[in-house]
Amino acid sequence: MGHLPEGTDPQSGYRSSDRIYYSKRPPVRIPQASGLDVTSFLLAPQFGDKKAIVDAPTGRCLTFSQLERDVRMLAAGLYRDLGVRQYDVVMLLSSNCIEFLVVFLAVLSLGAVVTTMNPVNTAAEIRKQMQDSGTKFIFTTATLLEKVAGTDKPVVVFGNDDVVPGSRSNATHRFSELLRADLNDLPRVHVTQDSTAALLYSSGTTGTSKGVTITHRNIISATCMISSLLLPDQILLLVLPMFHIFGLVFGTFCPIFMGMTMIVLPRYDLVKMLTAIQTYRATYLPLVPPIVVSLAKQDLVLKYDLSSLKHTYCAAAPLGKETVDACVERFPNVKFQQGYGLTESTCSGTTSPSDDIVDMAAHFGSAGTLNPNMEAMVVDPATNQPMPPTKQGELWIRGPSCIMKGYHNNPKATSETVDKDGWLHTGDLVLIDRDGYLFVLDRLKELIKYNTNQVTPAELEALLLSHPAVLDCAVIPYPDERAGQIPMAYIVRVPGHEYFNEGEVMRWVKKQVAPYKKVRKVSFINAIPKSAAGKILRRELVQLATTKSRL
Repeated sequence: MGHLPEGTDPQSGYRSSDRIYYSKRPPVRIPQASGLDVTSFLLAPQFGDKKAIVDAPTGRCLTFSQLERDVRMLAAGLYRDLGVRQYDVVMLLSSNCIEFLVVFLAVLSLGAVVTTMNPVNTAAEIRKQMQDSGTKFIFTTATLLEKVAGTDKPVVVFGNDDVVPGSRSNATHRFSELLRADLNDLPRVHVTQDSTAALLYSSGTTGTSKGVTITHRNIISATCMISSLLLPDQILLLVLPMFHIFGLVFGTFCPIFMGMTMIVLPRYDLVKMLTAIQTYRATYLPLVPPIVVSLAKQDLVLKYDLSSLKHTYCAAAPLGKETVDACVERFPNVKFQQGYGLTESTCSGTTSPSDDIVDMAAHFGSAGTLNPNMEAMVVDPATNQPMPPTKQGELWIRGPSCIMKGYHNNPKATSETVDKDGWLHTGDLVLIDRDGYLFVLDRLKELIKYNTNQVTPAELEALLLSHPAVLDCAVIPYPDERAGQIPMAYIVRVPGHEYFNEGEVMRWVKKQVAPYKKVRKVSFINAIPKSAAGKILRRELVQLATTKSRL
């Protein structure tokens, strides 16, 4: 603990003189060279003919040498044939695949910017993000091409041997053709660590979806910190989406940097995941709570040989004790870790030690301790005063350049979330115990976390209020064992519109939003409780909903 600042309690990491919690883990060296870009950083270690990434359904793979070759070739093709230039924004609309990684790294090597998109989003949602981000080019698969039909942006299609239904787009390019470029066409681009690398859309602490501006420095720093907590020579199975910060940084960049072999599934499917573990002898599995529930409760799991699995890492929401106990009983040789991070912190935050059993009585339900180099404060929302161990407050975190640059074209939201001293105000109500373990108690921010996705109540409320039968409404998070939370709507009907029942509400919303945003529970009420300032009192509605469910 000699690395801790003088006066810091070695047990909790808390220093009373400045009321800051410091990481008890040894600090990690982070490259400071200003001209280092993410692609050069990730591909710098030479792992040669070792398999880097494997497509689970087909077995197709790239070695580390082949990955670097394809990244450089594609970058040359993007520059020569497509005209991609520094600062251009490229949208990546795809499920997990080898090409996702190749495109991401090729775009970043040119100093251009990637904005990722959930494949289940609607065409309208995709257009909205394209407009907000300033998208100039689109990469997608043949199966998703209809969602970008009619755009005037160049579209590059990959997968299925780059089969392109020609009638769907007037500006379609084949991925395979871009890989035939001459490396002599690859330009020298001066990319700095402070250059923007990605625009990843998140709801921040309040309001509608915002583009989180992530720099090369953010990704490099977070990758260094998180990788220091992982074991080398693992075979990692990635079922988490690459378009999300958890799957991108923890599940993709860290394994590449460490020389792991990464097996990728296009999307989560329990049978396919179990088959891939058995087939490829996967040893490491990043997860979200609903998948852990399946491992714990579905007997189908027992039909597969999962003896190779040694580590799992779960984030996005706390795990229930019953679920963890069931997993530990089923998989006594697997270490279950938990962690905490945000898009705005480039996935870095806290992690439970790899040698710590999650269900230890003192730390059950914890998201672990601060990652290397990270600092935290627990601030009382009422008094704005930092709190000592065991006291509740809003979590503020900061680290060596892993905190986002800001929200894209939204200085007001940025200033409300990251203060002048670099503290990221997470909006989460937490406490840190006397051993330095973080416990997430509630969300001060009004977000619903459905699996790994963030759903903004305000967005659904605005949509519901546009219906002629809705006089007033409120959307709240309703506890759900598998998803963590689901969107529930309380609705005040316009008199005479009693036909607008629960089924009608859910069907109407379903047609207009991505699947993860669907309203999945509805209740009707005479009036929405609000404060004197007119703010919805969601806690009252949550209490009402959960009380009714227990009756």
